[in-house]
Amino acid sequence: MRLRFLWIGKTKDPLLLKLEDKYLKRIEQHLPVQKTVVPDFKKSDPHQQIAQLEREARHIERRLSPKTYLAVLDSMGKELTSPQLASSLADHMNRGVSEVTFLVGSHLGIPQRIKDLANLNLSLTKLTLPHELARVVLLEQIYRAVTIIKGLPYHK
Repeated sequence: MRLRFLWIGKTKDPLLLKLEDKYLKRIEQHLPVQKTVVPDFKKSDPHQQIAQLEREARHIERRLSPKTYLAVLDSMGKELTSPQLASSLADHMNRGVSEVTFLVGSHLGIPQRIKDLANLNLSLTKLTLPHELARVVLLEQIYRAVTIIKGLPYHK
């Protein structure tokens, strides 16, 4: 199974980018990974946000495989414990799911029609996180889930 991470917009903070790379490399020791960045098409006019989300939605749709299991990060989504996330990933592996895609939106969030396509709307916390920090938290939790599945001592 391959894990795909789809970001809307580049990670600009160099410290967070370094942490992203760290966890991507750790995950890649156990499973194939791919990170894809979709442009965020920032506009200074707040009235253009709907048009911006629509453009982002079209770009996301072009990058989604029809066979992928899509999990979008959404503050209103389902919260899982680390063992529950590990169990969910293990279940996908056991069922022969070829790809799981995790999508983290931009500062505007994720277009509703993409949320509607998702197999899972996942919340990392009820708190609002900056999208760049949410990426790092997601990657750390995926790494933790993989170590739980593999029986490694990272998760205590």
